[in-house]
Amino acid sequence: MGPRSTEGWTSAVASFRSCPTAFLSAYGASDTFVVELLQELRSEKLGEQIKVSMLSLLLEYPTLLCPDAKAGQEAAASLLSFFAQLGSSPRLPSLRCHLLFTTGTVLLATDAFSEDCQTSHEYLTLLFHLASDLNDRHGGPVERPLRVAACECLREVECCHPGLLSQRLETLHSLQQQETSPAHQGYTLLYSLALRNAIFLLARRGQGTLGELLAGSGGLVWGARKELADLPLAALDQLFLLPSSGDLKELKSVVSALLDSSYLLSPAAQSHLLWHLGQAVSVVRTQSPAIFKAQLVRLFGTADLALLHAILQLKSLFTDSLFTPEDEAFLLRRLVGMAQHPALPAPVKLFHLDCLLHFPENRPLGSGNEEGLPVLLTPRTISGLFPGLFQDQGTVLARLNLLCLVCMDSEGPAAEQGMGYLLEHVLALGGLVAGNGGQEASRLFFRAVFLFSRYFGSRTQPMTELTHCLLDLYRQNCALAPNVINLLDEVWAVLEGPSWAGSFAHALQELIVGLPLQEKELSWHLRVLARLAKEKDIPQRSTMQFLRRLIAVDQLGDWRSGQVLLSVCRNLMQLQPLPAPSHLADLLQAVSLCHVDVDVRDRARFYYTLLTNLSDEKLGAVLVPQGPVKARTLSSSIVADSESFVASLTVHPAERAPMRLERVGKSSDVPAALSPEQDVDNYCQWLLEPRPPSQLSLTYQLVHLGPPSPPWDLLLCVVLRFVCSDQHYEPVPELCVPCLSAHHPPRTLTLTLQPRCPYPTRVNIFAVYTTHKGLTYCSQLEPLEVAFPDLFLPLMVPAWPTEKRHHFFGAFWHRLHPDSNEACAESLVCLPVPPQSLGRLVQDNFARYILAEQSGSYEIGMALPPQYHILLQVQSTEDSARVNIRTDNWKLLPSLNNYLLGLVEAS
Repeated sequence: MGPRSTEGWTSAVASFRSCPTAFLSAYGASDTFVVELLQELRSEKLGEQIKVSMLSLLLEYPTLLCPDAKAGQEAAASLLSFFAQLGSSPRLPSLRCHLLFTTGTVLLATDAFSEDCQTSHEYLTLLFHLASDLNDRHGGPVERPLRVAACECLREVECCHPGLLSQRLETLHSLQQQETSPAHQGYTLLYSLALRNAIFLLARRGQGTLGELLAGSGGLVWGARKELADLPLAALDQLFLLPSSGDLKELKSVVSALLDSSYLLSPAAQSHLLWHLGQAVSVVRTQSPAIFKAQLVRLFGTADLALLHAILQLKSLFTDSLFTPEDEAFLLRRLVGMAQHPALPAPVKLFHLDCLLHFPENRPLGSGNEEGLPVLLTPRTISGLFPGLFQDQGTVLARLNLLCLVCMDSEGPAAEQGMGYLLEHVLALGGLVAGNGGQEASRLFFRAVFLFSRYFGSRTQPMTELTHCLLDLYRQNCALAPNVINLLDEVWAVLEGPSWAGSFAHALQELIVGLPLQEKELSWHLRVLARLAKEKDIPQRSTMQFLRRLIAVDQLGDWRSGQVLLSVCRNLMQLQPLPAPSHLADLLQAVSLCHVDVDVRDRARFYYTLLTNLSDEKLGAVLVPQGPVKARTLSSSIVADSESFVASLTVHPAERAPMRLERVGKSSDVPAALSPEQDVDNYCQWLLEPRPPSQLSLTYQLVHLGPPSPPWDLLLCVVLRFVCSDQHYEPVPELCVPCLSAHHPPRTLTLTLQPRCPYPTRVNIFAVYTTHKGLTYCSQLEPLEVAFPDLFLPLMVPAWPTEKRHHFFGAFWHRLHPDSNEACAESLVCLPVPPQSLGRLVQDNFARYILAEQSGSYEIGMALPPQYHILLQVQSTEDSARVNIRTDNWKLLPSLNNYLLGLVEAS
């Protein structure tokens, strides 16, 4: 493939991002695309911005483009070579920074970064060289972003390979102390991370002293990753150091200096620094955490979320050894106040609410991994956090969750009063649903019901009121059935033993059975009953009576209702013991005889056969594939057959499609022209009259690409589904091919497109097919490109002589004058085509559309679906061709102009 232009790479990057796997599948292989990308990066024809976009693909999809360590090492080596080619010129600063980021990402993500990789050593040498240019001494301020990027890359390497820089703390500390430019932040974060990892490694190994570690300026420690990579955060309590007083004094000096200058960093950087130093100090048991006290005094009143999070992290790490009870009470009051502050945006207030739920107490009662409440939080202290009707959904649910937890864990009148208020709020949300509040109101209400029932499901009085509210809502609008089913599923999942969900389900079942039968509501009722039929603790006698009632009045519904009805029967058949098996058999037999849909009748007959011929154990094994598989008995054989039956009903994804569509030709669905006796003016008027939109028919051959051996040599029931990449086309009908064989000629198919606007498009193709082993697969084929010339259709001009065709062209040219219609437009294009080449160019590309021809002049007319026209008047001059254009859709001019210029370039 030749080199792409800027537009070509822009399109390629966009196509890759939309579907990376499909793009690489259509391209052929990822390594080929990467090679082309790395080569084109060196092209001087491409600008900096497009090269950054190309590098972003390697940044975001490193393992997809470089699937193994070898490919990653080769790509990184090429990127380093390109970086060296750019030199130290101040040009292209963004590109050079992205080259550093991309090289590191590729090496780390593909596991190519190792001691045996020469590229890794070259990369680290380059990073240290760039970082050593302190205070812009050599490169000047223009090189500062590159130094910041180098520090960031070193920090990323240290994160992925913890302990790698543990023997270079003295070097990193020297760089951090000497740097005084705004790049100081990057050096500080790099040193703090390396210091923390080095202390972890020293505590893990137990060899060496802290003083030697801080004064180290040796080489890289490649083996440290194996010791620290699997170190969980919870294992910090098991690490400890007991350094000498001299080493401790030196460490305290380093930490104090970093903390004293931390106010110069950004809030996010301060948060990282505090966390790194806090973890390091927690391992050195003889160092008091009071060293952070001055920073806490400075940050207690902060409104920045990153700094507040850092304070809470330190509190979780040091608890009462750093925070007094008064500090803890102050933090809680501040979190409660900020969670209801009217000037803060909703996401910030939600963050403070989440901090309350996971607040690190000085004396925690639980593990801290789950939501819990601090002891100091009571219904009275958080009374300002009760939810309201005019708040957003996230705030309402978060506040409701917090208040429910507080009221459940508290005792006394305040807790009971709070629970009553929360119940009133949930019932008020139900009132919004009853007043046609829409889907948003419904989702909010059912989520609120779930939260309330999760905490107060054992309280009889409030849950009874909630049950009545839910039943009234379902009675009013049975389309809430999916919400009700989801609510029951979630409540049953979180509540163990007998719960409110069981009593609500039984009441809902009785409500449905007692409602009058209406065909439009039947499907919703059956869905609910199908879900309730899975529960063995719910009596199913009412459900059986409801089904017999349906059969008695012959109101079984359509195919959809029939399928849901059979799902009720299937779930009943899985219960142990079976509820009234004789009545269930009568129901299935009646459905197999009376239902209007043959598919429902066949499936009912199949269930009837299973029910009347298998024992309960074998029936459960057939209907529940994941059931227990015992010894190789008849029951286990049935289970195996059932599993293969499920596999045959599953659509399996296939990475590569065993077929492809190849273009053959184009035909058109154009209305028949008038008789030759029709005069020119009437014919011009007929062309512009509104008519049913014309269609575009493209002919393809479906070619078999799969292996010629079983099971891919014969594909059955191939269904091709088409999706256009834009909204300029009507939905494309799917095509069906009964059989596609590797040993028979390709099948010819006609793809019919109905454009809304005559613009080029890409048609994505998805194929569903079955092998002769009975397994169904789904895969994506190579997309079809519908170019602008594919939309050209010839004008169906009557069989007129040449003179009359010339007269018709002039008359139609006059009707498309811009003054006649605001949609009409006129344009002129000059093509660098000599007279001797013009005839061949026109004949090769416009032979079907020529209306009249004279010496050196051509009159061309084309139709474009749905109902647009283009007229071209091509005339030869001394050294070029002049093309006059008129059309009744001015939006076509850019595409037409690009097409004409492309013809000249191609010739």
